[in-house]
Amino acid sequence: MKPDQNKLLSAVKNVLRAVIPIMALQMGSPMAVFAQKAEPVSETDARPNAMTLSVHGKCDYSVDGVTFIKLEKGHDFEQGAFVRTGEDARTDLFFRRTGTTVRLQPGTEIKLEKMTATMKDGLPIEYTLLDLRAGRIFTVVRSKVEGSTLEIKNAAGRAVVEGSGVGRYIITADGTHVSAKGSAIPLKVVGESGITIIGAGQQFAKKDGQMLAASSSSWVKELIEVDELQAVTEESVAKAPPPKP
Repeated sequence: MKPDQNKLLSAVKNVLRAVIPIMALQMGSPMAVFAQKAEPVSETDARPNAMTLSVHGKCDYSVDGVTFIKLEKGHDFEQGAFVRTGEDARTDLFFRRTGTTVRLQPGTEIKLEKMTATMKDGLPIEYTLLDLRAGRIFTVVRSKVEGSTLEIKNAAGRAVVEGSGVGRYIITADGTHVSAKGSAIPLKVVGESGITIIGAGQQFAKKDGQMLAASSSSWVKELIEVDELQAVTEESVAKAPPPKP
């Protein structure tokens, strides 16, 4: 073959190498699928996190549980962070992707032990695990994604909230659980003695193991505050962008 013919053949091959992948992408061929799968995808937008909605009094946080820093409104948390409140202090945390708000009462410490997202039938399924180490929290769940789970560890074991809907709860580190009226999602406590289901308007305490009505005078103030927290949750959910898959 002559030199000029070699140059021409080489040029044709180069053109084909450039054109064939483009045609494959346009035609939706297996080559296009392969090319799309090969593209790296950033998980930054999909990573669950929590945001501080409000801070009243002395509150701080830590990424390692050793060095604590002053907590301020608007701070974003990721998995593994610690949050604690001082005397006469409180803070509200909003978990954007699950529509959950947690209010830490005075003298409370929690660890955001796990926050993950997986895909099922094209929808992001969230799993959040909080370790309630001291004090008491109020939490309102406003989840729109079926299959998402919130777990809270305390002295009684694990309190589990599964599925979509509205849930309103008061949980203490020593094992007392209240499912406030208006909770469409029952609270499931998994402990050493088995599983206890706490329906709306019920209270369960680890120390006596009895199920009681949650309308006693000792809970009136707390239940009013849960109503306030639900209003905060509804507003935050309305402002939050829809979760990205």
